[in-house]
Amino acid sequence: MEHLLVTEAVGEQERFVTTGCSNLDAILKGGIPCRGITQFYGAAGTGKTQLALQLCLTVQSPVTVGGLEAGAIYICTEALFPSRRLQQLIENSEIAKTYSVNGDVIFVDHISTIDELEYCLYHKVPALMKARKIGLLIIDSIAAPYRVEDWEDPLRGKSLRKVGRQLHELGKNGDLCVICINQVSAIINSNIISDYVDEQPALGLTWLSMITSSIRFYRRNSTRYACIMLASHLPRITFNFEVNRSGVKAIK
Repeated sequence: MEHLLVTEAVGEQERFVTTGCSNLDAILKGGIPCRGITQFYGAAGTGKTQLALQLCLTVQSPVTVGGLEAGAIYICTEALFPSRRLQQLIENSEIAKTYSVNGDVIFVDHISTIDELEYCLYHKVPALMKARKIGLLIIDSIAAPYRVEDWEDPLRGKSLRKVGRQLHELGKNGDLCVICINQVSAIINSNIISDYVDEQPALGLTWLSMITSSIRFYRRNSTRYACIMLASHLPRITFNFEVNRSGVKAIK
């Protein structure tokens, strides 16, 4: 049976990509949606990239277990692709062992500017999608190319809308999961005394208007948490999870 959700309001079936963790899939009501743009945001070291890499493996798995039997495109804008961590997942994750998935169908590109990002999404990605079956597109991170530009430049907002529209266009058939990893900026409230400050995703309202689903990742001491901030089929839910050699696992 395909890993699908029936949306009763419109009578449509929505497809999800399994996270590879049954507890996490249950929390997310199926996994990560193949609809619109899903945003992972949070400070460094909170688990965003870990889950993204895990999805690069699960998307290759059979449709019957929540995969798409497809490859992945991973666009890096800040650092080199974490190939060592990916190899560790391939060697230790259950989904890799069970379904013999590997890194051969994970296509990586490194870009650093807005122009390179637009060219990649409008030319490189469509060409690759015509040549190969692609079920997952990840940008890590969406904010970096814009951070190095002039924040007051009106072309920045225009580019964000252009990129957002193209990402929606690429996934319009419901068979591509689009994930944009985002950075955060702190919100300091002087009326609240606590041991931490709140955070909001970078790029402001222009980018927020393009997002379909959003998950915040954060840490409190040694515990990792994720919070569903935006999702049409989910209420706001906070849960904790762990990251080990075999991947990301939600803790009941």
